[in-house]
Amino acid sequence: MERRSFVKKTSLLTSGLFFFSTKNLFATPEKSDININNLDLTPMLASSKKIMIKGKILDSKTHLPINADMYVKTKRNRFFSKKHSVNALNGSYSIYSGFSSSEKISEKLLIEIKVDGYKPYEGNLYLTPNGCNVHSDQWQYNPDFKPEYCPVNYEESNLLFSSFNFYLIKA
Repeated sequence: MERRSFVKKTSLLTSGLFFFSTKNLFATPEKSDININNLDLTPMLASSKKIMIKGKILDSKTHLPINADMYVKTKRNRFFSKKHSVNALNGSYSIYSGFSSSEKISEKLLIEIKVDGYKPYEGNLYLTPNGCNVHSDQWQYNPDFKPEYCPVNYEESNLLFSSFNFYLIKA
């Protein structure tokens, strides 16, 4: 049974290599001249549930928005991951994704935020069919991170909404 599953996944991977360019499959950051603060990570295969994460990048002391470049690295399978660039205009960003029909825990997002004058942020967001969750490394980066800063999730029909703000610390 495991062998059949492996063969199916391998055939899907090789057919994907034929149909899509390697630029779409490998973890290479895409540079563009367009300022993008929305990122669509919806899977190519049919997804039963979708999630939208919206938030801001804020200063941890003043709570003022910060313009920042955010890099989001996704890993949906064992072999290929992709790194996306988001420019948070006025500190706001939004990420749109989905879940496969299997309802498994779908995605781990590695978030990197680098801004002059602030400590570089690198942390994880976990997307599950119940919403967005943060990793405990939030408290290592920002010891003043409060439980009320955790993502707020709510569901409407087949779409999950999640709001989460990143609080950056001055260097």
